[in-house]
Amino acid sequence: MTDLATAYELAAQWHDKNARGCRDIADDIRVGVDIQVKAMVASKHHAASAAGLRLAATEIRRKQLQEARH
Repeated sequence: MTDLATAYELAAQWHDKNARGCRDIADDIRVGVDIQVKAMVASKHHAASAAGLRLAATEIRRKQLQEARH
């Protein structure tokens, strides 16, 4: 069974992948400026989501380590 921290990390990796894809679109000169702007916003959203998920996973693991010490 997968623990919650691992699930958060997997979700963070998914967001990382989508952030990269959105950045690629935002940097593509073949698409219109309106699409580039939307892609950049989406990239920032995915990157922030990944960071938040990793922070939550870290907090869970930190709590588990502290409980294991006591």
